[in-house]
Order: sequence, then structure tokens, then C-alpha cells
Amino acid sequence: MIKGSKVSSRHWSVKDRAQKLRSKGFSYTEILQRVNVSKSTISLWCRNIQLTKSQRDRLHSKRGDVMAGVKVMQKYFWRKREEYFYRGSKSVPALGKTNRFLAGLVLYWAEGTKQKNPDITNSDPRVIKFMVSWFREFYNIKPENLVIHLHLHTGQNEQDMKQYWSELTGIPLSNFQKSFIKPEGSGYRKKILYNGTVKLRVRGKGSTYLLFQILGAIAGVLKNLVNEAPKPEDWMQRLPYV
Repeated sequence: MIKGSKVSSRHWSVKDRAQKLRSKGFSYTEILQRVNVSKSTISLWCRNIQLTKSQRDRLHSKRGDVMAGVKVMQKYFWRKREEYFYRGSKSVPALGKTNRFLAGLVLYWAEGTKQKNPDITNSDPRVIKFMVSWFREFYNIKPENLVIHLHLHTGQNEQDMKQYWSELTGIPLSNFQKSFIKPEGSGYRKKILYNGTVKLRVRGKGSTYLLFQILGAIAGVLKNLVNEAPKPEDWMQRLPYV
């Protein structure tokens, strides 16, 4: 009981000090520097203490000073990020045909399907536009031999989205398949991609063989990068038919 009494006495002493500091207009952060308890405890102890107008004005002023300092630091770090961003962009030389081919292979390796027909899914218009030109430049696949399947969110205008992607890629509207509309409350992520997500697919006779040509080129890249590459049968096992 004596030990418990001492703990209780100390508790009330700390609480009393915190409340007195608050009554003098100290902020919770300032009290925290003088009282060894958590900030949430200080807030609980002092929540019913009314501050005078001058005390409130002082705290608002301090918050303003803090926010001003935060904004200065934010601007500083943003300028530094911009500096390194543009430094990085200037470090890349003009891309020749070989580099464009490799860039397309790497994108397909990361984002493309490894089954049946060549297709790649992405929401970045720049990626889709580049891959349309890549298929044409390196495999003679014209936009009219490509189809698009859109993934949209409820509230997006399907016809407007189709028009946008058609104008961007040169793919006729007749080549757009039925869009998939993600319903609200279905567990899908809430962040709406403004232009939707595109699945760009090569259609037509021989597209499966084109897929293996692309996969073979990717294998060649892997052989050069890590001295290891998948074999045709590795990809064949992924197909729904043999």
C-alpha cells in the first residue's frame, strides 16, 4: 500500500504539473518537453482546460511558424528532387533502333503476357503509345491488327475513354472490345486512373508464333544480362494448350 501510495502521489504530481503548464498557455509539445509522459496522456489530462484568447493566439502563431518552416523545407527538398530528376533525364543519350528494341522487350518482359497472344497491360498512355509503335517498327504489326480491352471504374465515360485511346494509338474504334467496368464496393482499389487501364493485344493468324519470337528475344536479353535464359518449353508449360 505504501508503494502504491507513492506511485499514486507521483502520478498526481506529474498530472498537476502538466495541467498548470497548460493553464499558462503551453502547447502539448512544450509540456512534453517538461513532463515525462506521452503526448496522448497530456492531451487527455488537459482537454478540459480553457485557454484565454491571447494564449490561443500565441499557439496559433507558433503553429503558423512551424507550418511556414515546414513549407520552406518542402520547397527545398522538392527543388533538390527536381535537380536530380533532370540530371537523370540528361544522362540518357538519344536512343537508336537497338535501344528502342531493347526498351520494348524489357517493357514486355515486365508487363506483357506469356500466354497465347502477345498483349501488354498498362495505364500509362506513354507506355501504350510506345508499344503500338514498337510492334509496328520491329514486327510490322499495324494499329489495325491490334485490339484494346479497357478496364474502367464506375463513373468513367466509356465512349470518351475509347475515343481518347483511339486517337492516341491510331487503333480504330471498331477494334475496341467490350470494356470491363469495376463496380463500386467490390473490393477494388478506390484510386481511379483517369484514362483507365489498357490491355493491348495483337490479333490475327500467327500471333502465337509472334509471342514466341518476342519471348525468344527476351531470352536473348536475359542471356546477356545474367547468363541465364528460359527455354521454349519453359514458356510452353504456361500455355492452355500444347
